[in-house]
Amino acid sequence: SVRVNTLKTTRSEIITRLKERDISFKEVPWSAEALILEGITREGLGRMDLINDGSLYRQSLSSMLPVLVLAPRPGERVLDMCAAPGSKTTQMAALMRDEGEIIAVEAIRGRFYKLKSVLAQCGATNVAVKLTDARRFRSPVFFDRILVDAPCSSEGRFKMSDPDTYAYWSPRKIKEMVRKQRGLLLHASRLLKPGGTLVYATCTFAPEENEGVVDWLLRKTNGRLSLEPVDFVGIPGYPPLEGWLERKFDRRVRDCFRILPGAEMEGFFIARFIASG
Repeated sequence: SVRVNTLKTTRSEIITRLKERDISFKEVPWSAEALILEGITREGLGRMDLINDGSLYRQSLSSMLPVLVLAPRPGERVLDMCAAPGSKTTQMAALMRDEGEIIAVEAIRGRFYKLKSVLAQCGATNVAVKLTDARRFRSPVFFDRILVDAPCSSEGRFKMSDPDTYAYWSPRKIKEMVRKQRGLLLHASRLLKPGGTLVYATCTFAPEENEGVVDWLLRKTNGRLSLEPVDFVGIPGYPPLEGWLERKFDRRVRDCFRILPGAEMEGFFIARFIASG
């Protein structure tokens, strides 16, 4: 799947150019910018001029959803706490029509430079990039919206046919991710303006990293955050877990959304918090 980069082109122009190249595609009912290209390999996609000039951006459908839930608007101040490689950062810039300000934070140097390259290719000029651990990022002013597309155990991307996708999984890995996720979210909650929106997303199934982390943050912030229901018409989901092993979660975790993996969608988890005030 690909996303039309409206910073450089329009949906109608892209459709015209695809038809000129005899590239068949399928439209996505819940997003005007998303298209599924048919009959083209990953290698062929990588060589496509529409990709290389930044008109189209290769992005999974599930990966597009957290930004749609965040819904940034032109003129707002937005923080992307785990920004590389830039898929969601550039999607936010497009929704904001390149107006306002996005602070994109990345902790790993190689990924930081990849992020800068993607931003340049896509023509996103309202983004300031910071090379630092987002848990230590400081800002003199609060943000309207914050995205924490957190590092996770990536269970939603496991493929039985590809052992590399699950080679590094372990219970210890989950515990390590939970520590990072908690730190990122707690810090994000302190940078969010009253009435602001915080979206948390992972591509894993692990309840410890999903409902467990949401439950922890709700308790840790003592009522400063509430959960706003996330739902999508036409996207297969399944109910969030209200407990795991011996642990019971806050009943409000039912307002989160779990994406059911299938032929077109990867497994994803999304929660949307609103700051009081």
